[in-house]
Amino acid sequence: MKRFRIVQLIIRHRYAILFCALLATIAIGPLLEALDFGDTTMETLLSISLVAAVFPIGVMQRRWTMLGFVGLVLVLRGLASHLDSATISVVGAVLWAAVAVVAALGAIRFALSSVRVNAEHLFAALSAYLLIGVCWGVIYVAVVRVDPQAMMFVGAPLPNGLGMGDAIYFSFVTLATLGYGDFTPATPVMRGLSVFEAIIGQLYLAILVARLVSLRAAAQSSE
Repeated sequence: MKRFRIVQLIIRHRYAILFCALLATIAIGPLLEALDFGDTTMETLLSISLVAAVFPIGVMQRRWTMLGFVGLVLVLRGLASHLDSATISVVGAVLWAAVAVVAALGAIRFALSSVRVNAEHLFAALSAYLLIGVCWGVIYVAVVRVDPQAMMFVGAPLPNGLGMGDAIYFSFVTLATLGYGDFTPATPVMRGLSVFEAIIGQLYLAILVARLVSLRAAAQSSE
């Protein structure tokens, strides 16, 4: 009975858990990476975030299918790191992004599924936004692995490639259109990805968050 209650509690707060997992990946992961804990810690946090992103999927069969894709992604990312293969890295990144997109769409659908917006709906909307940023960070790492000249740092090529912490940093700087200018895209592919992410970020904030606020206001006015 106690285990059943714990499971029910997790299901009831699944998007809050996803939000916390993504926030830990974004905030704690790069810090641990900077303290020379290696890439293993960041990969672990990314894996936890991906599993947490798939968990809210309601249909059990579909959830297990997505978990199978998550397992395949983790295997490919491990092989890419072990074999130093750019091809496997790109395939793993594409699958990671595909799973993240499905999870983000599910979070958005849930966020807009009710006229009465509660905290879990807000966590779902925020989680979708964070998933976009983390997803693009994974893609940026794969692109730089294929073409080391795709990204510049303070006007110079990256000496040791693009780490996941730096990729996530650049991704959210682009998503929020801050434009610090330390990391800059240097190839048409990277520039196109950056522009696309910036557009998505602005449209998301302008449309989805405004929609949630209007739903919340409508619910309060009807009380």
